[in-house]
Amino acid sequence: MTQPQILINQLTFTLPTGTPLFTDLTLAFAKCKIGLVGRNGIGKSTLLKLILGDIAPSSGSIQIDGRLAYVPQHPSSLEMTVAGLLECEEKIHALHRITQGSVNEVDFAILNDDWNIKERIQRQLTTFGLNSIPYDRQLNSLSGGELTRLLLVKVFSSHADFLLLDEPTNHLDYTARQQLYQAIIEWKGGLIVVSHDRTLLNLMDEIVELTTLGAFRYGGNYDAFLEQKSIEKIAKDQQLHDAKKFLQKTKNSIQSSHEKHEQKQSYGRELRRSGSIDKMAANSKKGRSEKTQSKLLIKEERMLKQAEKEWQAAKEQIEIIEEIHVDLLKTCVPNGKVILNIEKMSFAYSEHYSIIKNFNLLLQGPERVALIGNNGSGKTTLVKLILSKLQPQLGNIYLGTNYISYLDQTSSLLNPDCSILENFLLLNREAKENDAYRSLAQFLFRNTATHKLVKDLSGGEKLRALLACVLMSSHPPQLLILDEPTNHLDLQSIGSIESALKNYRGAIIVISHDQQFLKNIEISRYIHAPFMGI
Repeated sequence: MTQPQILINQLTFTLPTGTPLFTDLTLAFAKCKIGLVGRNGIGKSTLLKLILGDIAPSSGSIQIDGRLAYVPQHPSSLEMTVAGLLECEEKIHALHRITQGSVNEVDFAILNDDWNIKERIQRQLTTFGLNSIPYDRQLNSLSGGELTRLLLVKVFSSHADFLLLDEPTNHLDYTARQQLYQAIIEWKGGLIVVSHDRTLLNLMDEIVELTTLGAFRYGGNYDAFLEQKSIEKIAKDQQLHDAKKFLQKTKNSIQSSHEKHEQKQSYGRELRRSGSIDKMAANSKKGRSEKTQSKLLIKEERMLKQAEKEWQAAKEQIEIIEEIHVDLLKTCVPNGKVILNIEKMSFAYSEHYSIIKNFNLLLQGPERVALIGNNGSGKTTLVKLILSKLQPQLGNIYLGTNYISYLDQTSSLLNPDCSILENFLLLNREAKENDAYRSLAQFLFRNTATHKLVKDLSGGEKLRALLACVLMSSHPPQLLILDEPTNHLDLQSIGSIESALKNYRGAIIVISHDQQFLKNIEISRYIHAPFMGI
């Protein structure tokens, strides 16, 4: 019997714009757990669609031995019920009719002795916390997180040989993520997952990285991948250094050879002028010298070409990835300064349900606080109260600074129809154009990059541009509030945001389900929702 596998052979795929995304890509996926990583736009989601057959390659082939199941990054609601999606609607209707007294043979044929269909589906729904959702609920009434979890129920209860998951944690809260991690641990089939969730990637057996230089495979989980990448980078940097040194040595040797030859030529001319050597001997020496010089030039040209070739080859092995290193001294907040003080605050959207009750929170100095909890538990409501977009029914909120910036998932502070440079100047009216260029360059937007329209930026670029606009202000925020900043970002973009936030010296309140991100930006305190005091 053939083992389940996915074989990609010399695959080339060109975008409608004519830009090649993959060229002669060859990969093999066996029945193990594989994390697919790489920058936004590098082709991770496209590769999954090519494997699924949703799009066709320009050339090359993909051979699938086994059954596939897929959860897209942006699931769309279909016109059907929960039971319809789980392909059990007809059986449930047949069971209902039989329990109501039907003796129709068609109903018994549809049920096919699956008398425990409801209990089985209920167990599957419970795995992802959906046991309270009725079978006849329409998909278009579900939230993004509920729909993602339902699709995960479907694929993990399928008999597929390979699951293809595209950013499955994007819409999931803390509890749902834990449920997904457990399902992945228990999954015995093959798995290819595109994700920026480092906790999930640490459950993988292998990591495949797509880069501008091609696809590279690494054994082990994400932490092992980072370790291997670090060793690889040191080796490649050394190789580049050695190649550059050899090139310079070759150039110096050629220069020295030319200088020696010129000295000999000069000496010969001097002898001829002085008459110290007869004309025939001089012409003979000149002829030999020219032949020697000609051979030497050919040899030097070969040496130089070889040295340049080795230097270029070493350079091409290194993918340039820049980090943000910026001095944010102006954001400094003294340790004892009270930034936020919430005392015995309560808030309810209706008289029957208090979402926040008798809640206290004191934030002093450059503290970094994370608000964590399930979707709908009041995290965003608390932020709206702090920002005075909502008013508490009871209690007080004291803000010890006027300099507060709120960065939401959509980067709504930025005008999408303006350039990065124009947005900087709009948000910082006192800044001169040269100041804007210098500030944006520190956040890796240089020269013509500053003229890109915000609507054409990736999610990571938008957040980076927004951080540049607010943190490089003449009055930067002393309190920075972030709402799920890593959603939809690739790992490199997350790394850039983390490096910027590490340099920030003010207070932070962040809503995030990304545990690794919270650890990397050095969160000092975790506040768990629901926010209920004693």
